[in-house]
Amino acid sequence: MSRARRLASAVVAASLAVGGLSACRTESSVAAYLGDTEKISEQQVQEIWDNGHDRLTEQARAQAAEAEKAQREKEQQLKDKGEKVTPAPTITAPPVRMPFSRVDVVHALVTRDLYDRVADQRGVTMPAGLSIDEIAAEQKLPVGTDYARIKVEILVLHSLLLRSLGTGGTPADADLKSIYDQLVAVGGVQPGQDFATWKSTLPAEDQQLVAGVAKVRDQIQAVATDLGITVNPRYEPFQVSVLRIDTETIKRDLLTTDFGDYEPLPVTDMS
Repeated sequence: MSRARRLASAVVAASLAVGGLSACRTESSVAAYLGDTEKISEQQVQEIWDNGHDRLTEQARAQAAEAEKAQREKEQQLKDKGEKVTPAPTITAPPVRMPFSRVDVVHALVTRDLYDRVADQRGVTMPAGLSIDEIAAEQKLPVGTDYARIKVEILVLHSLLLRSLGTGGTPADADLKSIYDQLVAVGGVQPGQDFATWKSTLPAEDQQLVAGVAKVRDQIQAVATDLGITVNPRYEPFQVSVLRIDTETIKRDLLTTDFGDYEPLPVTDMS
């Protein structure tokens, strides 16, 4: 498969970059302001993080208990055969390593809010009976957590908005150049291949995809600008992209909105 075609298999995620808090909006209990009246509190952020930690701890303990039971049953079978058995050490769950941070939670909550607002404008609604856990597992998100649910809902809304806005049209050269530059940075372009050559080999389906996600980006950017979102400095830089490539060898945000002067950052994990 050509490097250009990797775009078609990219995992599409929500993305945004916004500025920091103004001097008059620096409440320590607030993680982000969504306009003049709505806020995301530090308590909300902590609750989602705690939920993830608790669920993952429960899962780890259950797995350890199952492994311990299987070990003891095996030892008993050997004893029943008359063999001498030295009991193995008790299997206990290791400390949980959280796959997401409080920063990730804040970014997800703000992004979900923006997508909700754009979806309302477009008359787009979440489908009933969504298999959150199944999608979370496919996306390698921590199944059963509130954080995974929010991330899955973002992905679904993005897909629905992309369908609503359509993927037709010709992508802007500026957007294609941005994607090209990101791919060059991670070795996703053939050595020595300049932008014009890369663009000429980009399949039509990928060009249509770029045109479509650019429409989604513009909708998100317009809503965020009108709303006047500000994020607590402890959660900056705040950058997400509307198009991301996620393969075994390349993980990178390819196309982003532009609400600040932040430099694009490599993405190591969706979560």
